[in-house]
Amino acid sequence: MAMRGSPARRVVGNPLAGVLGHLDQRARIGGQRRAARTEGPREEDPPPPAPAAPVAAPGGPLAAVLETEEDGRARWAFPAPYGTVPAVTATAVDPDPGDDERTVWAALEEVTGWYATVRVWQTRPRRGTGVAAPAGAGVRVHVMAAAVPSGHD
Repeated sequence: MAMRGSPARRVVGNPLAGVLGHLDQRARIGGQRRAARTEGPREEDPPPPAPAAPVAAPGGPLAAVLETEEDGRARWAFPAPYGTVPAVTATAVDPDPGDDERTVWAALEEVTGWYATVRVWQTRPRRGTGVAAPAGAGVRVHVMAAAVPSGHD
């Protein structure tokens, strides 16, 4: 803040003196307004809205752990058919987590009301770039299916 007699005010024609004086004046007006607001009646803040808990479908989501076949595919038949196509997620478990040059991932190939087909891929190191190939047999895949509420297709 600028004070009376400060070096910025003593220099004639100094543009900084006008800026500092204006800022000082605005700061004083703002402080007076804040003081006036806090002295008046205080309104209480409205309570925050209650968090909405997710609602599970009857029976809840289904989950399973599958193992891939030679072509890197795994097929999961649901215990009971869904009325519509369910929401399905799949996560492949890395068979060799110590190998930093390779990674695996799962892709959903087909989802119907009664089954889901998942294919697991892995990268193969190659000079400059990696190449994807089916992961092969014995790779574990964690899958989950949940019914989609009507109107959210």
